[in-house]
Amino acid sequence: MQAENKNYIVAIDLGSGSVTAAAGSKDPDGRLNIIDMVSKPMQGMSCGEVINIEQVTGAVRAAVGELEEHLGIKVTEAYAGISGHDIKCADSSYFVYVSGEDHEICEEDVAKLHESMNSLQPPEGICILDRTPQKYVIDSREETMQPVGRFGQQLEATFNFILANRGSLERLNKAFLRLGIVQRRLFTNAQASAAAVLTEDEKELGAAVIDIGAGCTDICIWQDNIMRYVGVLPVGSDAINRDIRSIAIPERFIEKLKTTHGYAVAAQIPEEKRSQNIKIKGRTQRENKEISFYNLAQIIEARLLDIVENVMEEIKESGYADKLGSGIVLTGGGAYLKDIDTLFRERTKYDVRTGSAYPELVNDRSLPAADDMHLSSAIGLLLLGLQESRIAADAEPLRKREKTEEQTDTATDRQIPTDEGQRPAPDGEGLDIRKQTENDTAKRPSDGGDTPRTPNNGKGKDKKRPFGGIGRFFKEIFEVVDDDEI
Repeated sequence: MQAENKNYIVAIDLGSGSVTAAAGSKDPDGRLNIIDMVSKPMQGMSCGEVINIEQVTGAVRAAVGELEEHLGIKVTEAYAGISGHDIKCADSSYFVYVSGEDHEICEEDVAKLHESMNSLQPPEGICILDRTPQKYVIDSREETMQPVGRFGQQLEATFNFILANRGSLERLNKAFLRLGIVQRRLFTNAQASAAAVLTEDEKELGAAVIDIGAGCTDICIWQDNIMRYVGVLPVGSDAINRDIRSIAIPERFIEKLKTTHGYAVAAQIPEEKRSQNIKIKGRTQRENKEISFYNLAQIIEARLLDIVENVMEEIKESGYADKLGSGIVLTGGGAYLKDIDTLFRERTKYDVRTGSAYPELVNDRSLPAADDMHLSSAIGLLLLGLQESRIAADAEPLRKREKTEEQTDTATDRQIPTDEGQRPAPDGEGLDIRKQTENDTAKRPSDGGDTPRTPNNGKGKDKKRPFGGIGRFFKEIFEVVDDDEI
């Protein structure tokens, strides 16, 4: 049956190797209450892109179905998280003329500026996932983040756009619609992980969150309490698994071998283990394998060095390489590798820590889940969903059903203690991923009114084409890169 109370939200985190369905609500003190989480292995996704819709829908159906069974609900809408090599950032600037006779900037002027930004349409085949104001400039000289109440004739703003390939999002939406689930909003996993693991001080001083997943490595940079950059590398911890498999180690042993006996830095291996071998028992004596601790660490370190190098390239490209006062925060399943923080610290020269969801963001009952770095992006989706929704703190708790003796947890499911939650009424439109026609294109403002400028992509300014030049930019950056080439 469907629960009567509505003060909870559902989030679905789609990774390359697993899917997590989670339900959460808001405590009276504003903290996240994680009611339940179910994770299932998933195939059919490659670095955030649906390549087999049957496999994807099957895995999501299993995770959501178990969540529904636990809570006695029917999931018809959810916040979703996605990664992918085609997720990119681009900046664009706009300005409006201040309307008041005394040139005092008011809320209406800022709203008009935002409306002009919202009216812009991306090039064909590109979809805007998010728009974030980066700064406001008054009369081309005074920079501020709080323009209301100041004086000037012209108000300009620079916005950061998160963009993705429209075809990839259409396939994802098709998978959700097959399950009867509407996306309330689609976030990037990079945004979600940062929402979960960063402290307020880190957001202010500047920090890069690096979420090392199975198929992708997500990057999100915050500085001065503003999200500045999102990027995705098409390589993750699965690349390490493939490297280990290349020396004739059976697939079924690799993950445990890597996480239990692997080191991210070969030089950090304890002296007594450097000459020791790890024995891998096969089905027969002939199939038994051996690999030394040192050789295993060398394989892991070599691939991680590639990831570190490409992470640094992304950070430099963001323009915030010298503004990360709090350094780097590593999260995701790949962050469990021993000494991975040491490797990043030595190679990047930043302060580095590994981190799961920040404990102060969740209630006490949710701390076991919050401590799992595999779940950082799923928890972040719940936090972002609560910020967007209008649900109130729990009054009537939604509780997880007690299991019978016949019902037991499987090894592939991650679940947490029961708690309360309710479901929200829809309060906004979901992501519109329908293809736009020429009639859908927003009207351009006149020269005497609001005037959008071209994106800041190193080209000249063209007031008549708000996204002029981005088409060429994205034609280059949306090329698929194989993991082996990273």
